[in-house]
Amino acid sequence: MRGILYVVATPIGNLKDITLRATDVLNEVDFIVAENKTYSLKLLNHFNIKKRIIGINSYTEKKKAKEIVEYLKRGESCALITNAGTPCISDPGTILVKTCYESGIEVKTVPGPSALVSALSISGLFVDKFLFYGFLPQKRGKKIKIFKGLSMLPYPIVFFESPRRVLDTLECIKDGFGERFVVVFKEMTKIYEGIKRGYITEVIEYFKAQDIKGEYVIIVDREQSD
Repeated sequence: MRGILYVVATPIGNLKDITLRATDVLNEVDFIVAENKTYSLKLLNHFNIKKRIIGINSYTEKKKAKEIVEYLKRGESCALITNAGTPCISDPGTILVKTCYESGIEVKTVPGPSALVSALSISGLFVDKFLFYGFLPQKRGKKIKIFKGLSMLPYPIVFFESPRRVLDTLECIKDGFGERFVVVFKEMTKIYEGIKRGYITEVIEYFKAQDIKGEYVIIVDREQSD
């Protein structure tokens, strides 16, 4: 009998956000596939889960996927987790999931935390329709070009950004979108969680005065016609 690949969502910050089903699955599988072994061990140790871990990243996933599928074909089951949130969304895992389907391996989801959905739910924006872009290129010119191309879309757009580039990205948003309303989330569910809502010029000035740390989610609202 073949094993199962479980795609397991893990907390984006607060460890209490893990689901009961997620801890059950992590305890029951034969091994765990993780984006970062060291980071994942902190989570697993917190819940006293002792499992073999296979690390994957964007450079090794294609090769490792074949190895993992062989274990699954022999009847072992595994859980795919990322550093935080739901796997395969701006994180490794898609190649592994695709390889499993192509090899006749069953794939099941264990839903839970998602930085994307969490941000949308408390944005205060109308998000019945939205575009998720994810991480942006580093070069300023490329970012502005992307923003200008997205500026005509009639719904909010969500980006992920690192602390090193968040201020530059906000300035590029102003150049590419104009004076749009934005919502910026810092370190959601963590100790220094924060949210800043306002028009882009105001938000840029706010962040210029801040000690910028942590991971960020940025939502650019659609252009208002009223």
